[in-house]
Amino acid sequence: MSNKAKTRVSVTMTKPYIDALNRLVKEGIYLSRGDAILEAIRLHLRRLKIEPFYSAMTEEAEEP
Repeated sequence: MSNKAKTRVSVTMTKPYIDALNRLVKEGIYLSRGDAILEAIRLHLRRLKIEPFYSAMTEEAEEP
């Protein structure tokens, strides 16, 4: 995506969500909880076929 401007968003979560995010970071799957949350949002938006996330996914699939 070409737009790299970032805006901070605060989210309140219950302990099970925080524990799961911490586990993903501890196991090295993600570098930070923020990275894990962003990836979850990206995947959900792609599944819902929300632009520009959906078109980026289909373009990646078409590349050799």
